[in-house]
Amino acid sequence: MKKWKHINFEQRKTIASGISHNMKVKDLGILLNLHPTGISREVKRNRILVEPIKNNNEICPKLNRWPYVCTNCKKRYFDCPFNKYIYNAKNAQNNADYTLKSSRNGIDIDNEEMKLIDHIIKVGVDNNKSIYQIKVENNNSINKSVTTLYRYINKGYLTTSRLDLPYAVKYKKRKHNKKYEYSNNKIDRSNHTYIDYLAFRHNNPNVYVWQLDFLGAIKTDSNNILSLILPELQFTLLDIIKNPDSKKVVQFFDKIEERIGIDNFKILIPAILTDRDPCMSDIDGITISKITGEERCKLFFCDPYISTQKPNVENINKQLRLFFPKKSSVDHITKQDIKQINYTLLNKPLRSLDSFTPSDAFIKVFGEELYNKLFKNII
Repeated sequence: MKKWKHINFEQRKTIASGISHNMKVKDLGILLNLHPTGISREVKRNRILVEPIKNNNEICPKLNRWPYVCTNCKKRYFDCPFNKYIYNAKNAQNNADYTLKSSRNGIDIDNEEMKLIDHIIKVGVDNNKSIYQIKVENNNSINKSVTTLYRYINKGYLTTSRLDLPYAVKYKKRKHNKKYEYSNNKIDRSNHTYIDYLAFRHNNPNVYVWQLDFLGAIKTDSNNILSLILPELQFTLLDIIKNPDSKKVVQFFDKIEERIGIDNFKILIPAILTDRDPCMSDIDGITISKITGEERCKLFFCDPYISTQKPNVENINKQLRLFFPKKSSVDHITKQDIKQINYTLLNKPLRSLDSFTPSDAFIKVFGEELYNKLFKNII
């Protein structure tokens, strides 16, 4: 027999009926599979005063034992000097529902812990960190889940508001009044289209494919930021390029080959997926080694105006907007600035990597020596 569990409405109706039929509490306990003590507490807790006697606060001695109400008392309808009580199942259920609901309101945390969490979240968000990253980096100080932290923010318990989070506010409806017109329609992309990419992945399912894109800059800027990402590891390489063109994009990959060697290049970057930006149009320059003259990688292009075909690099660009807001200039950004931001992204714990960082994942797969050559000396 269970000693304790929630009593439901049907059981409460049975208790009320048992009281009216003068059942013993022990028999009710056997009938309902409840402990008699729990039934006694239920009745005492929810009995109702129905006939108060003025200037008399004394309790009838009979109410100190089962059934704790006046339902079957022989003196109930006579001249009784005491207050009269009954047990009503519906009223008892309403009381139980209210108690259950009110007990779950508010937050189970003391003032000092709340102040600590508030400070940590505020500092982290101000430094462009995600709630998940803040939780991972302060796991010993924050004894709450990521979902709970978001709930605290949404309910206004913390100084940080939803407006302070990068993607919490709904996006405005996009306008499509103007499309980008690329002046590279005459480029022969045979065997380099998105369909060719799908065929390549089907025939080479275990090959890594990097995604390449520019962040996008305002018209008055001469600089632009190049993003190259390995989706499986969320590993990103960034570079700031002045007056970008196809020649400088090729130079970016040539520098990688110089640092790590042709053999490592072919292992690390076997294929690249990018858009139809004119800066990416030198197919041979990107795919052919300047050292050996052999093919070092494959290059594929997305279909026009379908950025969802390379979603990972688009997501990285959204993260970069934390550092480079839209309509702001990047001409003042230096190579060292980009290197530091790249370092920040690579050492950010990610949920998709089970709280490991992209740097951890890269070193686990390719080794620390290649990581040092590739990242620390690439820009």
